[in-house]
Amino acid sequence: MSSRREWTRNILTSIIATTPLVASAADSGDTIWKTGKSPQIPGNKPKDKNDTKGTRKDPSFLRSISDCKGKCENSPGPDGLARSSTECLSACQDICCTTYEQCTFAIVPRL
Repeated sequence: MSSRREWTRNILTSIIATTPLVASAADSGDTIWKTGKSPQIPGNKPKDKNDTKGTRKDPSFLRSISDCKGKCENSPGPDGLARSSTECLSACQDICCTTYEQCTFAIVPRL
């Protein structure tokens, strides 16, 4: 029984002795990834709270949704009839979105 313990202890000691120490990501200056958040990149400034770029309140995104909706409502659908506002908004969201947030928020209330 003691020979088995000695063998296990020797194996563990050799593994520990040959394994290099790993520095943490913060010490090495690498990008730190946290679940559900944007990565922390060393040297980058934190995002401004008033910056709406890439969000659902992005003025360029809202402008493109508005333009697309107007064109969609004024053009006939495949059946020759005009499409409803909710149909056009759903289609335009898929066309105009550029970020995950813009593509996944509920632009039309779900019933």
